Amino acid sequence: MQLTAEVRPSAFEGKPFKVVFRKADQVVAEWPVSSVKAGEERIAETLGAIACAKAPKGTPCHAG
Repeated sequence: MQLTAEVRPSAFEGKPFKVVFRKADQVVAEWPVSSVKAGEERIAETLGAIACAKAPKGTPCHAG
């Protein structure tokens, strides 16, 4: 099942947007963010970390 993410308006006054991660119709995580750009960066960081976690050992994700 595929994970999707989007930046949506939020009810939080200090953080007017939120990142919403879903698997099918189920919300698996939400984070308030201060801007659409911050939300897009959070999505990229999170999806990158997931991809690296799934990558085989010895790939650039695991170089250290």
